[in-house]
Amino acid sequence: MSSHTAPTPAHERSQAEVIDPAYSTTCLSPPQSRSETWLYPRAEFECFLLARLRRDVDSLKLKVGYPGVFHVPAATAYFRIFLQPGVLDLNVVGDLSASLDGHPLDVLLGDGREATLMTGDEGTLLLKVAVEDPAVAIPSIQCALDGWEASTDGIHYTPATRDRAQFAMEPPAIDVPLHPLGGGRYDAGREILAHLDIASETAPRLRVGESIAEMENRDPAHAEQTTALAQTALGRWRTPLPLAFRYAAVESDAPASIACQALFAPAQYRGAFHADPELDRIWMRAAYTLRLCMHPFMLDGIKRDRLPWLGDLAISLMANAYAFADPLPVRRTLAALGRSGIKEKHLNGIVDYTLWYFICHDQHQRFFADRPFLEAQYPEIRDILDDVLRIADAHGGLLPDQGDWCFIDWSELPKATALQMLYHWALVSAARLADRMHDVATSTRCHAVADTLRDRLADTAFDDDAGLFYAIPGRPDSGFFRHPNFLAVLAEIAPDDLSTHIADELATRGMPPVGTPYMAALECLALHRGGRSADAIAEIRRIWGGMLKREATTFFEAYREGETEAETLAFYGRPYGRSLCHAWSSAPVALLPMIAFGCEPAADGWASHNAAKISVLGEACATIPAGDKTLILESRSGQVNCAQSDFR
Repeated sequence: MSSHTAPTPAHERSQAEVIDPAYSTTCLSPPQSRSETWLYPRAEFECFLLARLRRDVDSLKLKVGYPGVFHVPAATAYFRIFLQPGVLDLNVVGDLSASLDGHPLDVLLGDGREATLMTGDEGTLLLKVAVEDPAVAIPSIQCALDGWEASTDGIHYTPATRDRAQFAMEPPAIDVPLHPLGGGRYDAGREILAHLDIASETAPRLRVGESIAEMENRDPAHAEQTTALAQTALGRWRTPLPLAFRYAAVESDAPASIACQALFAPAQYRGAFHADPELDRIWMRAAYTLRLCMHPFMLDGIKRDRLPWLGDLAISLMANAYAFADPLPVRRTLAALGRSGIKEKHLNGIVDYTLWYFICHDQHQRFFADRPFLEAQYPEIRDILDDVLRIADAHGGLLPDQGDWCFIDWSELPKATALQMLYHWALVSAARLADRMHDVATSTRCHAVADTLRDRLADTAFDDDAGLFYAIPGRPDSGFFRHPNFLAVLAEIAPDDLSTHIADELATRGMPPVGTPYMAALECLALHRGGRSADAIAEIRRIWGGMLKREATTFFEAYREGETEAETLAFYGRPYGRSLCHAWSSAPVALLPMIAFGCEPAADGWASHNAAKISVLGEACATIPAGDKTLILESRSGQVNCAQSDFR
């Protein structure tokens, strides 16, 4: 199992703030159960998982709207490989037929899913695997040989995807003690995703909540997840699916006891950060927030929505890279959400989330150098890009913010200019993806469109006197808002001197605040890149530190200073609708080492990196997973030292 050769200073000095009951810096925890990998056609496994997750969300009665068009896995799959003469043993899900260079082969079926083939000649082996209902199971094979290609139509083949068995996807569980509060009420001590087992001679009644107020709610109309129990044996009851909560209450007409098994995707805290107790606590709880949302995709929240979204992924991908360096949930999310393209609807049903798709693919390569994945996904990336360019061309070169859902943020603001900033960011990201694939034509096209867009925004959406972009192109009266301006910095529209000015204005001008930690994270990053790193740290203390003052063990979907307790819990017009564990609020995991040490990859997979010589924090240290290396940074009196060691 991979491990550090020794704990780093950042790991050691931040130990006091650990809140994760499955925390480990030396190995995957909880241990990963042995699960041989299976072979699937591209994105079929990921789309199968997403369909199953959506059914679980319905079963839990989570109050989720999940727009978009999603690929339905195929009932038939084809697998091929060039084979030498001999005996081939397989496991298979589905009915199997085989041929060698077009000539049928006999298949010897064993117990369960076992199959054996015998070939007397070399040639191309073709397997056809079919299932009755791909909602229940999808065609797949298990074989130790490398080099398999797979297809769903028998015509277009790509390298087969290796992933876990489709029937063993719930993460391992650990026992988490529940502290009695009296009256049948319990506190897990932190937010968890868990099964509850109750022993009671009569049918018990269960309530759970991310807060005490939510747990105490007895109005079914205000319940955010079902707490119906299934009887597993005489006097034993269990939650059929895991619930998200910190607090639980059991009522029964007979004496009752409760046990809790919390689910955790196996993870190793490769990254760490230490500066002072408040920032240490913010980093650790942000990492724990993310960790709870890392199975099997990068989910947005464990109570709501418990589904993957591309805008959320932009933050959670980055945080994951600095804490766990686990590309698999990112890869699954991009594969599943991009599979259907945008012929019918934008990805996730949101125009800006289609743009985040390109940005996230670019960032995934930047942090993980996952070229085989890019090669497999690139035709789809290019198809979606063609559709985005076609939509913009039909609207005079700008993406429309009307008609389709344009989200940007949960805040009231005109969004047209902010959307074009994201469009520019997506174009330069797509150009970088094309460059990696040596696709000169697509790269040239993206750069040309981006240059035209940048010039147009300078002419129609920029106020020379204020040095800021206003909210709607061609409408100077639309006013100044934060979003189009910090996005201009991040989207590479604003040159260095303008980025500095914009950061100054963000730090001092009274523009309306952002609506969520999602956008606050991007604003903090823009402040840092514009030279206002101390202000970015202050914002992290204000927003995430403000949630700590609310006794947060994980970070919320939204936060506003001065909220009452009831306002903190409410969202979407529902008294307990706000998610108190939301992955888009995990940004400090990446922001703190980025801002304190200027440490980011300068080449894909951390082949090279940047680090500042002077830190905005006088005394701090960080550990950053950098591919097969571990970066160890330490600041004393503002001077930064950077060392690295092998990760093994």
